[in-house]
Amino acid sequence: MDIKQEALKIKEEVIQFRRDLHRCPETAFLEKKTMAYVRKHLDEWKISYEMLQPTGCIAKIGRGKEAVALRADMDALRVKEETNLPFASEHEGYMHACGHDGHTAVLLATAKILKKHEEELNHRVLLIFQPAEEIAAGSKMVLKTGKLDGITGIFGLHIFSGIAAGKVSLEAGPRMAATNWFSIHVKGKSGHAGKPHECVDAIIIASSLVMNLQTIISRSLNPLENAVLTIGKMQAGTARNVVAGDAVLEGTVRTFSKESEQKIQKRMKEMIAAQAQMYGADITFNFEPASHPALVNSEIVVQKVKKKADAVFEANEWTHVPAMMLGEDFSNYLEEYPGCFAFIGGGGRYPNHHSQFDFDESALVQGVKMMLIFALV
Repeated sequence: MDIKQEALKIKEEVIQFRRDLHRCPETAFLEKKTMAYVRKHLDEWKISYEMLQPTGCIAKIGRGKEAVALRADMDALRVKEETNLPFASEHEGYMHACGHDGHTAVLLATAKILKKHEEELNHRVLLIFQPAEEIAAGSKMVLKTGKLDGITGIFGLHIFSGIAAGKVSLEAGPRMAATNWFSIHVKGKSGHAGKPHECVDAIIIASSLVMNLQTIISRSLNPLENAVLTIGKMQAGTARNVVAGDAVLEGTVRTFSKESEQKIQKRMKEMIAAQAQMYGADITFNFEPASHPALVNSEIVVQKVKKKADAVFEANEWTHVPAMMLGEDFSNYLEEYPGCFAFIGGGGRYPNHHSQFDFDESALVQGVKMMLIFALV
């Protein structure tokens, strides 16, 4: 198979797939129209597949004992689209703001090409159309089905704004972070704003926590350990002349190692307990287990893939992309099976998850090339 030629020949079709899918964004485990679109094409190309519940499917091409898996995520976000694209979202308040429409289009195009060359395959290729990546639940659901048992490798990719259009990054080691969510409930004592001495001000305590918890990263971790602690939500108070009796903080911790995650959790507990004692408040702290681990590419697998990929991509198409503190539930697969994950440059002015996010559609052809390489490595 001439990977370059096959990817170029399907360019217009993969772009149309992406635009059709972009019009019907659906969130986690509700990807019904998306799934119908995928099934229509798989049926047309006579590719067998097994449905997943409540959404998703695994298509199968080729024959033989050995099998590799390719994965694309399908879900969208609760974001009001403001791109003014001619193929903009037709579902008000929902948008493909993270490129998953592109990932699904790439895997569909890859499926069509692989089916055309099925007789050349000496192994099976499983194509996973996965729901619910944005809530880090889809990969766990797929793994629980047992339908991937026995695969020798699993591969995926992500189109990112901020990387030059058409550039490809495939690098060993940590690529994306583990994600933990936490909440802190401060219970103080409400009262009149003119009598603060009779109150325990939850806003003061919450504000102190917002500032002090940041020192965990700067003063409790080795400066060479990469980690993020972000408090993204704070709710407190009912009126401007009332001392708040309750405050709630919610946030996330991002790390590349279990050791960093455990150290941050321990220090958060210690600091929260100290604040409760200092201010005379009751504070409850909930730190959720990581929804997925860090995404770490295998050195051996990356070297193997790069050896084949260097015959497809020119030297100037490769680029270095530093590890990201963004989360990706593909990491759950890599906990179970060898594999790797590539980044594809989408160009664009706005970042993933922005209401004006879009990407250069040349990324789709690069994605098809990469998926074909994964399938044939």
